[in-house]
Amino acid sequence: MLRGAKGSGKSILILMFLAEGTGLVHSNNADMGQGFRTMMGANSVTEAGMFGSVDEDGNIAGRPIARELCGGFLGFEEFSSMSDASKKDHSLDMKNQLLTSLDNGRVQKAMRNGWVQYTTRYTVWAGTQPARFELESGLDRRFFIIDIEMTPDKEQAYKRAQHLQANMQIAERASLANLNIEIKEWIRRRQQEATRNPPTGVLFDDEVAEWINRPDVRSFEADLFRRLCIGYHMMQPNYVGGQPLIITLDDTLRGILNQSLEMRRRVMDADLDLIKSTFWMKDIPKSVLLKEVSKMVTAGDYQSAKRWVTENLEGQSWYGEYAPNVKRRGRKGVTCRIGTQRLESDEEEQKWGI
Repeated sequence: MLRGAKGSGKSILILMFLAEGTGLVHSNNADMGQGFRTMMGANSVTEAGMFGSVDEDGNIAGRPIARELCGGFLGFEEFSSMSDASKKDHSLDMKNQLLTSLDNGRVQKAMRNGWVQYTTRYTVWAGTQPARFELESGLDRRFFIIDIEMTPDKEQAYKRAQHLQANMQIAERASLANLNIEIKEWIRRRQQEATRNPPTGVLFDDEVAEWINRPDVRSFEADLFRRLCIGYHMMQPNYVGGQPLIITLDDTLRGILNQSLEMRRRVMDADLDLIKSTFWMKDIPKSVLLKEVSKMVTAGDYQSAKRWVTENLEGQSWYGEYAPNVKRRGRKGVTCRIGTQRLESDEEEQKWGI
């Protein structure tokens, strides 16, 4: 997920890798098992178009994108085309299908005339503007975040590069085209090497485990960073298959992990900081807090707000829940405090962490 303001180069980066024909990852021979299939997603997409539906005979109708791109890469210049679709009546199941298919590759829907059921492995690359960053709870753990910060100096450098590109001489264009072909060929060969002679297993050394166990890495993010480590080692110049792939932590990989974590915290914790600053040192009924989170974070989705609170607030040192000590009949509910986790009533100290 590339996050950046307009003109920050999100679309250019995605097209550089995924554009059909010219993209560094794209292969014209993907149907023959040589290289990867890539596709730039439509500006509007429905849940049925993405994951499929069934015809009157119970067969999967059409060519659902998730199945078509099995083993390939799907790019969206604006991820809002997916998130907007999930809010429409005909595509309300889009979010759940994204969650399961991006996590374990399973697509499974029970419909009136039969089942849509298959396994797929595809990777999504998408761009989004900061104001539109509305990943539903659970989707965030499926994405790496690349946060493109545009400063006045970076913008000037970007415009100078655009000018140089526009005036590039034919010889230089030909040289870059040849380099593009070489990179695409290298990727194709590596894919074939790994397919013909795959690793017999994956082993992580103690340094990798130490990095992943650091306190600022959330438990649900650990597998994401392990995948990054595996990808880094699979793309090294020398590949040896038929034996375990030993994942070690060199300076380059450590730098990639640190930068990735920094960008992830900066983007994904923005909503956390918003809730923290808005309700700091306040006691608020949990039902009210969920409504506020729904409005401020999860775009009106109350169930997503529940998951967001569980995954992001619970466990924070500055967040606690308690049963208020009130002398009245009926349901007392749960009150949340965002702030210093110590509260004493006139009678006794409240019990926190309920």
